[in-house]
Amino acid sequence: MEAKRTPKRSSAVSKWNIGTVVFIAFTVYILINILLYFNHSHLSIYEVQMLPMASDTKAEAVIVRNETPVTTGIAGYVNYYMRSGARVSKGETIYSIDETRQIYQQLSGSDESYTLAAEDIEQIKNCIANFTQHYEKTDFNQVYELKDELTTTVNSISDTYLMERLAQIQSGNQDSGLTVHKADASGLVSYFSDTLDGLTAETVTLATFDKKNYQSYNLFDANLKERGSTIYKLLSDENWSIILNLSEEQYEKLSDQTTIRFTIEDDNLQLTSNVIFFRVGDGYFAKITLKQYMVRYLNKRFLTVALDIEHETGLKIPKTALVEKNFYMIPKEYFTKGGDSNKTGLMVIRRDSEDINKFYYDFLPVEIYYEDETYNYIDTKSLTYGTDIGKEGSSDFFQVSLEGKLTGVYCVNKGFAQFRRIEMVQDGKEFCIVKAGMPFSIAEHDHIAKDSSTINESQTIY
Repeated sequence: MEAKRTPKRSSAVSKWNIGTVVFIAFTVYILINILLYFNHSHLSIYEVQMLPMASDTKAEAVIVRNETPVTTGIAGYVNYYMRSGARVSKGETIYSIDETRQIYQQLSGSDESYTLAAEDIEQIKNCIANFTQHYEKTDFNQVYELKDELTTTVNSISDTYLMERLAQIQSGNQDSGLTVHKADASGLVSYFSDTLDGLTAETVTLATFDKKNYQSYNLFDANLKERGSTIYKLLSDENWSIILNLSEEQYEKLSDQTTIRFTIEDDNLQLTSNVIFFRVGDGYFAKITLKQYMVRYLNKRFLTVALDIEHETGLKIPKTALVEKNFYMIPKEYFTKGGDSNKTGLMVIRRDSEDINKFYYDFLPVEIYYEDETYNYIDTKSLTYGTDIGKEGSSDFFQVSLEGKLTGVYCVNKGFAQFRRIEMVQDGKEFCIVKAGMPFSIAEHDHIAKDSSTINESQTIY
């Protein structure tokens, strides 16, 4: 009997069953979509914000004073008896010249002690407090200014004491070589001098503010003074002026004003005063005349002033939202109202195919994106290049050909992208400020495409 055969099973079992195929296809589909997602630009929506536009309110000012320098007719060592800023009367002792310095050594070598008055201590405290309040690490010159101010204050206090003993010593030593000098007129005493001494408002130029070669000096010292040296300066009154060095933008914003509000930042003094604006060469300047507070700045020539400039507002948008687009420019007189819809549009001339001398008008409603004094701007998709447009009540016609470019953004308030023109007023690195309240433009809280490259005009937003 023949043996029953058993069919042999293939040793290579197929691995490609239907489940494996579906799984691989699904995985490939997911990977492709992931790659497409990360390589595709995604639409982001930005809400337009209203912000104050940045404005430069700082200006440097130079001080102009009515001051008379007082010089010495002899050489010698000077002893001062009046503090800087002190008001003196005519005939009051200001300083003395000690030709041999014997009297000064006799005075300063005395063992008699002197007690500082409360007023003296307060003056020293004010110098230190003012320095502490306004000191900036980037301006080390302020340390030297403090040193000069403290030296002047302390020497003035010391010499006031020496003056009290001067008469006693002088009466016993007639041949002392000491000459006492009195004020020829009343006024304020100043010991500040610099390379701009004698400056007037009429001589101020842009070069005045160049500090490359500028130097200031403290006249109050006991060193040997040569004949003809300036000992002090006498100011007849407290009238003074500050000349502001303005930018062109500041000049344009302020030049129609007759008064100005400002703050002197050195000590946060807020003032309102009359002002006169003028130009010298390429410079823009303002002259402010004041009648008080000069004594606070006797040891200064330059001040930093903050101007009270009204801030305008604008709309902040990202620069990536900006897009440029071409438009047809159509003369305004060719626009009319047509049909029962009362829409604005154009009368398009349609010529008869059989008789070119015969034509009729078709009213075409169009959207205006911007208008200037002469033209309205419409979308280039609205009309074909070369189309003739008629004027109501006239035989004149205009052929569409003139194009202009507008800068704008895509507004998505209505669920699809609409071009809206903008007018930039301030440009920044990532954002810009555009003018608010413009027709055919955007407004606060509008939603725009953050990146114009991620959307096309009229595209629906899902």
